[in-house]
Amino acid sequence: MPDPASVSDTSPRLDPAPSRPGVRLATAFGLGYAPWAPGTAGSLAAVALFALLLYSLEGILLQFFYLFVLAWLIPAAWWSTEHALKQWNTSDPQTIVIDEVVGQWLAYAGTVLASLLGWPAGAGWKSLLAGFILFRGFDVLKPFPIRRSERLGGAAGVVVDDLLAGAYAAAGVLLLTWGGWLK
Repeated sequence: MPDPASVSDTSPRLDPAPSRPGVRLATAFGLGYAPWAPGTAGSLAAVALFALLLYSLEGILLQFFYLFVLAWLIPAAWWSTEHALKQWNTSDPQTIVIDEVVGQWLAYAGTVLASLLGWPAGAGWKSLLAGFILFRGFDVLKPFPIRRSERLGGAAGVVVDDLLAGAYAAAGVLLLTWGGWLK
C-alpha cells in the first residue's frame, strides 16, 4: 500500500464548497466551481461589474471608481490565491478564477484611458465585447511573456499571466478605440 503522503491528489481536498474568505474570494464566490469554463465565468462577472460601472458613471467618477476597484482587486487576488492554493495540490487549479476577474478588469483600462483622453468613442457595448474577446484570446493563446510568467510559482504564477493578458487586451481596446472601430 503506497504511503498516503506520497500520492498526488489534484482534486479538492475535503468539501468542494469554499469555507474560508480567501477561498471564497479566489473562486469568485463560487464561480470557480462552474461545471463548464470557470475562467470564462469569472471573466463574465468582471464584464458585468464593469458594465454596471460604465453605464452608471462617467468622466472622473468612472475613472476614480475603476482605479479604486483595480487598486483593491490586485492585492486581494494575490492574497486570496495564496490562501486558496493551500486547499489544492496543483499549481493553478481551475477553481481559482479571481485571476480571470482581475485580468478582465485590467482589460478595460483601455476604455478608461480613452475616456481620460477625451476620445469620443469606445465607452459602450462594443468596448465591453472587444475587451472580453481580447482578454480571453490572450489568456488562452498566452503570447510572450504570458506563458513564461506561469512558471513564477505560487500566487505570482497564477495571477501575473492574467494581468499580462489584461494589459495586452487593454492596449488592444485602446488601439481599437483610437482607430475608431469601437464607435
